[in-house]
Amino acid sequence: MSASPVLLALREATAAAHDKLEIEARIEARLADVRTRPATVAAFYRFHAGLEPVSHIQVARLNAAVGGDFEPRSRADGIVRDLAALGVTPPPAASAEGPGTAGQALGWVYVAEGSMLGGRIIRRRLAADGRGLDGLDFLDPYGEETGARWRAFMTLMDAACAAGRADIDQIVKGGVDGFAFARHTLRVSAREAA
Repeated sequence: MSASPVLLALREATAAAHDKLEIEARIEARLADVRTRPATVAAFYRFHAGLEPVSHIQVARLNAAVGGDFEPRSRADGIVRDLAALGVTPPPAASAEGPGTAGQALGWVYVAEGSMLGGRIIRRRLAADGRGLDGLDFLDPYGEETGARWRAFMTLMDAACAAGRADIDQIVKGGVDGFAFARHTLRVSAREAA
């Protein structure tokens, strides 16, 4: 099965931002270290709590309009439980202007949904290294459903374009903006860097 034109365009347009985020944010290393884990999980809360209100409503409406099988779910709610397990109070959500169109909202959600694929890998590697997984349930919130959710999301993006409800340029802009928001929100804090 070949990748859709939307997915190919998103990957191409966001590859450098994705790489930069991985290098600068050092997420796996920060989650592996029990000293930096709470602040890193809190950063993920800020990201999801900021992203979800500005994108999920538009994507849910779009999903209903095209008869899709993808329904956005809050990861911020699960991260609150992880923060409680780490003894941390949830910080304020990061402020996001958010997407202006449903297509842009798809791009934002692409960043969040894609992070679950990476989160599963990080969680497995940490477990294989014998690291404790306290406070890391958010990395794999859907377990075996993750692949099906990803495919449903890919189908929604293609269906939205086919129905004229979104176009590739809008979705790509949303993906680029979503990665910029992730980079801003998940970067290493001055306190962690010290």
